[in-house]
Amino acid sequence: MTYNAAVFPGQGAQKIGMAKDFCLSFIESKQVFTQANEILDFDVFELCHEENDRIHQTEYTQPCLLVAEIAMYQALNNRFHWRADFFAGHSLGEYAALVAAGVFPFDVALNMVIKRGQLMSNATNNGAMSAIIMDAIPQQAISDIAGQFGVDVANDNSSQQVVVSGEKSSVDALVQSLTKTFEKQAFRAVPLAVSSAFHSRWMAPIEAEYLSYIQSFESSIDEAQLPKVASNYLGRFYQANKDELLQGLAKQLSGSVKWRDNMQLLADKNVIEIGPNRPLRGFFKTQGQNITSVINTRSAEKAFKGTEKK
Repeated sequence: MTYNAAVFPGQGAQKIGMAKDFCLSFIESKQVFTQANEILDFDVFELCHEENDRIHQTEYTQPCLLVAEIAMYQALNNRFHWRADFFAGHSLGEYAALVAAGVFPFDVALNMVIKRGQLMSNATNNGAMSAIIMDAIPQQAISDIAGQFGVDVANDNSSQQVVVSGEKSSVDALVQSLTKTFEKQAFRAVPLAVSSAFHSRWMAPIEAEYLSYIQSFESSIDEAQLPKVASNYLGRFYQANKDELLQGLAKQLSGSVKWRDNMQLLADKNVIEIGPNRPLRGFFKTQGQNITSVINTRSAEKAFKGTEKK
């Protein structure tokens, strides 16, 4: 028996117009945006669908992306009769995975993400992140060298990419060192457009406040659904334990996203990527797995041709 899995990209996948065609086509998707507008202090329709710069600012990006991804997922569920058995999300995308799995309601996740985005945005430092891209990443070697510069591995994305995070001067020095070390190999370092050193030790100071906040939603957690969801921080499926979930979400702020481990959990499953862009598809390809990406209604109709409920 082949199981289905839903995966959701995180910050960086956002774009103007995300999920707009879903909202125009499906009442379920529009209702997600409407519900979000009752919670947010800004118009999420406007921010997602009209030209603006705020959509790329962390405190706005995170709730907007969650809204768009859940709006898309609801349409796949209700209109295309598609159900997932397992769930994973990259960084912020883990919250969409938890909602889709039924671990907690959408409004709870949205409130969590609002707080998360605010804390991460305010945790300003002279931070930077850079994607290290090679044909075969010597992950341990890069981690060891990064440690010498006070830099952390933020994301273990695939056998061909890791992301490093830390103070800008330290990241720059690390990249220079890696360039020399791997000069005879196909080595690239791509700076990321971020406001701080996410998923690094520089986020540790906000973990206690965030944990305290999300613990207030403990009664809303259906821990029986947790074993269906992969944890970025733990690199495995959650156990049916509320405290493990809350601790894992708080520690994810400064911890490395173990996405390669998460992908291995889904290696034998039929995976659908749901989001406005398809960054995860390339990561899965590095482990020899082809997945389907749903980024708009056209790709949804192609993926689920003949299943739409009129």
